[in-house]
Amino acid sequence: MNARTPHERPLRVLVIDDSSVVRQLAVAMLARAGYVVEQGSQGEEGLALARRTPPDLIVCDIHMPVLDGWGFVAQARACPELQTVPILMLTGIQDRESARRAMSTGADDYLTKPWKSEELLQAVQALAHKRARHRAETERSLNHLRGAILSTVPHELRTPLTSILGLTRLMIDRLDRYPPERLREMLANVHESATRLGRTITRMMEWSELTAHAPVPVLAPPVAALDHLQALLHDPAMLREIAAGVGGDCRIAPPLVLNGHSLQLRLEPGALCCAPEDLRRMLVELLANAVRFSQAGMPVGLTGRTLEGGYRLEVANVGVGIAADFLARMGALAQADRERHEQQGMGLGLAMTQLWAQRNGAQLSWPRHDGHPTIFRLDFPAPADKAPSLPAPSPP
Repeated sequence: MNARTPHERPLRVLVIDDSSVVRQLAVAMLARAGYVVEQGSQGEEGLALARRTPPDLIVCDIHMPVLDGWGFVAQARACPELQTVPILMLTGIQDRESARRAMSTGADDYLTKPWKSEELLQAVQALAHKRARHRAETERSLNHLRGAILSTVPHELRTPLTSILGLTRLMIDRLDRYPPERLREMLANVHESATRLGRTITRMMEWSELTAHAPVPVLAPPVAALDHLQALLHDPAMLREIAAGVGGDCRIAPPLVLNGHSLQLRLEPGALCCAPEDLRRMLVELLANAVRFSQAGMPVGLTGRTLEGGYRLEVANVGVGIAADFLARMGALAQADRERHEQQGMGLGLAMTQLWAQRNGAQLSWPRHDGHPTIFRLDFPAPADKAPSLPAPSPP
């Protein structure tokens, strides 16, 4: 039996059991199979060994004195260096409840005693293969991220910076040669480029914060959907945010027109459960994308209706379709058909929208993506029983 994955050193296994007979038997079998094996006689000793030199895999008994298996798993998962190390728990055949408790604490698998040698080796090998798949997937994700960074970040940072440097250099060198009108135009271009650069940096920081940790669920009380959404979409500050997301010289005209695209609202009353700031951000991202990729003069629609068990929002536009393979890998630094369609941005908007939706118990989906129309859908959960209702924000 192969104790290593391709191109890797032999895997290191730590065996922790207070029974010297069981421990020595497990050590001997694993060593014969090609693993490098360490051993600890109880939980505290095993934890110290694991923290000193993190193993590739841990086999641990549940019922031990001083620090039992449950305590070992809990403390191991609290250590950053041991959080992803696979742990196989050993328990008595009549003690399934202990195994379930160990799994809920953070163990990856369990094996009941008395076990046969092939059972132990198969369980260890299965976890070793799971570890190898996880590492391979992590490496693929990192390679994708590296490639995306190299292809998008320099462009998104360098383009506005080049404009700022070039225009300010001209103004420094030839200030007395330009009429006031030309200087105002150049300063406006500098300001636009600086704004774009600042927005890119801010969004990268927001994405980093969202992805730094697992999303913490938000339990937001319900709001009156119709009044709340109407107030948001008539807020000049929010319209300016959408315009900034569209980019370029995006023009806002009353009552709800962005770059010649009217925002058509079809909103039903209902209860909508979402943190207000997250809802605002999601609408900004989805509406800005819809305006950017709409055909000239075509409206952008926002529909809201009550469903059994929640509230549904849909943003629709007629224009550029989105490739199915892009939706399958949708995330930060991913862009759809950049070779055919000129774009600004790094694909952060939809990635962050997914994360904001996730932490509010909502689901982002796209029932149509062919551009006739393209529809992005947000399904929000039902309000909790007797949750207090918040008033809608006051119109500006």
